Amino acid sequence: MGRLCAISILLFAGVVIARGQQTSAGVLSDTDKTAIIESVLDLELRNQNSVPDFTSIRRVSSDNIELVDPSKLSRLGFTLVADGDLRQSKKHHIVQYLVVRKISLRDGVAVVALSRVTEGRPCFSAPFSREQTYTYEARQVSNGWVAELTRRPTPSISLGTKPSAAMRTH
Repeated sequence: MGRLCAISILLFAGVVIARGQQTSAGVLSDTDKTAIIESVLDLELRNQNSVPDFTSIRRVSSDNIELVDPSKLSRLGFTLVADGDLRQSKKHHIVQYLVVRKISLRDGVAVVALSRVTEGRPCFSAPFSREQTYTYEARQVSNGWVAELTRRPTPSISLGTKPSAAMRTH
């Protein structure tokens, strides 16, 4: 009986140690993913309210984050929207939403690619799509995860020049 108890304790300890090693090797638990997404969206909300980024995107695609509890996002002021609902909406309207493109773990730092997407079909016009991807890094601290914005999209500059009459061919 004592041997069985000792073996059980060793197996349990082995599972706990292996689970801790998994996180450092690049596998995130659903709880960690949720906390990382919350931290990134909290920072995204503050960035959207800043002068250079002023926008108000509150819809988040469920794509790549299906397991996140919608109530956790709604506490931050966001709404989790099914990918199919977004596809349906953009057939007849212009929609703006956020989508998590990727979450990866490198050396204990979670790297999150978050895109701001605007797409759809305006009245009397062809469908369009515009996407700006931001990179966030989240680090685990004693009370959760803390995110920071590490890369903004490069601004697209359109000179809008028209060809001169000499360059036009008829």
